[in-house]
Amino acid sequence: MDRSKIIDTLTKELTGHITTEKIAYFYCNRAEENRRDPESILSTIIQQLVQIDGNGVLKPAVDIYKDRKQQGQTSSKLSLTESQELLIKVTNIYSQTTICLDALDEVHPDIRISLLEALKLVVETSKNLVKIFATSRNDPDILDEFSKFPRIDVQPEDHANDINRFIKSKVEHNKRLLHGKASDELQRKICDVLGTRSRGMFQLAAAQITFLCQMDTEDDIRNSLKDLPDSLTKAYDEIYTGIL
Repeated sequence: MDRSKIIDTLTKELTGHITTEKIAYFYCNRAEENRRDPESILSTIIQQLVQIDGNGVLKPAVDIYKDRKQQGQTSSKLSLTESQELLIKVTNIYSQTTICLDALDEVHPDIRISLLEALKLVVETSKNLVKIFATSRNDPDILDEFSKFPRIDVQPEDHANDINRFIKSKVEHNKRLLHGKASDELQRKICDVLGTRSRGMFQLAAAQITFLCQMDTEDDIRNSLKDLPDSLTKAYDEIYTGIL
């Protein structure tokens, strides 16, 4: 499973604490059924948590496998309730468990409520500390579920300086932008506009820069800055159209 930068960073930070702390991650994607289904999401998280260094598996996972084998159900995936109960048993083993859900808003609102409620029960019921780290748009149902717990919100404006530095590094001396001949004034203009229009999304800023690199003249770039793609989907569509 592909991981985003933020998941990679968290995984590296917890390296060395794996005997007492555990991290599991999942990247949601509405375009793929197994990446937006609550049962599949919890099953993947459990698979990561029950693994022990040396190819072992935690006892709660072995026990449920034996029970399901006796019932002839080993080929079917765990139900949401089974996953929830197993997740509680597993998190009771580690002093701290961190569950990362990247792009949580990619799960359809009609079904993600069951995922959120399952995680809520795990956090409330586990004997040990369970942290949920989620990246998402500020959809009301997600905010409502997480409002019930102590939490730290990170908003786009909180990393404005980071994204502005990122944009500046990608724009200055960019050989693909007007073949490296963009004026200093135009580069500043691009940085100013993208700092606002990227809405705190690094990937969107990167896509917008790629889109601008397809322009042939400064006037083309200035006109494009007035109507930049405002989503990743639109940005990729514009880039693809420019290639054809």
